Amino acid sequence: MNSQNQNSQKNDYKSEKDDGPQTLAILQDIRKGLTDPKSLCPDDRRLLVFFLMIEGQSTAEIAHLLKVSDRTIERDKKALREEIAVTKDPKLLEQIAGGLMSEADICLQRIRKFQRDSNASPDAKMEGEQRCFQIKCNLIEKLQSLGFLPTAAQKIEADLTHRAASTLTLEEIQLEAGRVKQIQENLSADGIKQTDSLIEANETVTEFEDDSPQQDNNKGENNHEPTK
Repeated sequence: MNSQNQNSQKNDYKSEKDDGPQTLAILQDIRKGLTDPKSLCPDDRRLLVFFLMIEGQSTAEIAHLLKVSDRTIERDKKALREEIAVTKDPKLLEQIAGGLMSEADICLQRIRKFQRDSNASPDAKMEGEQRCFQIKCNLIEKLQSLGFLPTAAQKIEADLTHRAASTLTLEEIQLEAGRVKQIQENLSADGIKQTDSLIEANETVTEFEDDSPQQDNNKGENNHEPTK
């Protein structure tokens, strides 16, 4: 007798599945003990898994209720994710934009309807106007981000100012120029090569002044040296 009742319930579920599965009815019968969850086909069980996931049931709780292993529930969840997976489709963007416009229009109609209510206070009506304006602005921004509306060109301007770490006074510049000129006058073009560093130039001048008499004497001695 019980097997006949279960078979009749399966047939009822099958007929209901053709018009749209009554997931809640199946779940209620399982919780009442009127239907054995093991008798469900994989498609019906997967629908129950999806419904229970929405309720916030964990994998272990769903497996315990449907009398299957946790691995089976994980496979059902994976199959559900694959079914609702989003693939790249140019029409998807158009559908999303259309959905946004439709939802925005519904929100605007609801606010307008509330504003027409005789019991609505003036403050509530003013707030409704602000909400309508915000909805329209947000919709425009979303459509611009999706590429359905043009965006205004933005011009970026900036002022660049360069400031030296330290500046010299006119007197300091003149003293530095005089020092460099004095170094150039004391250097010998033939004996010493000019360098870029002022410190090296000073050292070179000192060595030149110390060694110049000795170099002249050496040159004189070398000139009087007899030829072999």
